[in-house]
Amino acid sequence: MKRFAWLLLFAASACAPYANGEMASLFHEVGASMPWGGNKPDTNEYYPQYARIMADELDTQLAGRLGFNHTTTRGLQWLIVTTPTDLNNMGQAAPLARAMAEQLGSAMNGKGYYVQEIRKTSEVIFDKSQGEFMLSRDVRALATKQFQGTLVMAGTYVATPQGVRFNVEVMDARNNDVLAKTSSVMPMSLPVAYLMESSSGGRGTIRPTVATVPGVPDPGPTYLPPGDWRTSRQKTPNFLLP
Repeated sequence: MKRFAWLLLFAASACAPYANGEMASLFHEVGASMPWGGNKPDTNEYYPQYARIMADELDTQLAGRLGFNHTTTRGLQWLIVTTPTDLNNMGQAAPLARAMAEQLGSAMNGKGYYVQEIRKTSEVIFDKSQGEFMLSRDVRALATKQFQGTLVMAGTYVATPQGVRFNVEVMDARNNDVLAKTSSVMPMSLPVAYLMESSSGGRGTIRPTVATVPGVPDPGPTYLPPGDWRTSRQKTPNFLLP
């Protein structure tokens, strides 16, 4: 019995280094040069909470610039959210940037802005091996190539040894005026490093295929001052909408 017990103990101790080494190699594959030192890697995602923090700052600046009050004026702003791009390589974006754009859009939508889904397709796309889809980055599949928006969110990011700095701004859709801008450094963690180092699946093919245009002026009388550039829907008070 003792011999059998010692045999089990020896077998377990022999397998333990392999298991520990295997786990260590998983942590080493992604973010090997990141500032974790000899401690256990940070496994916090960070980007959802940093998106909320940045959305709060943008909303505060927009409220002061556009004159928001405690009514539903945010609901009159149609926001188009775009993907932050690599500051050193415009037109390229890591998966972290796309995930950040999703979180920023969610945070702004929660604050009352009408966030426009510009990736909506004209019909449901069926794929037997993948599923059913209503979003696409294939311009040919989009429901429309022109969007009526009052605000456009854009941004850049740059990686540092300690984290990823995101610079996000909200612009007037009619021109190049920046109405709000914020910057924040997201700490480097295992999930953040993974999303920064993951392949984006190919080279960027950026070309001007989607345009933001002001709304068509209402030919009839309006309760707003002449020359207002918002869409007919935006000129209608919320309580009159169907």
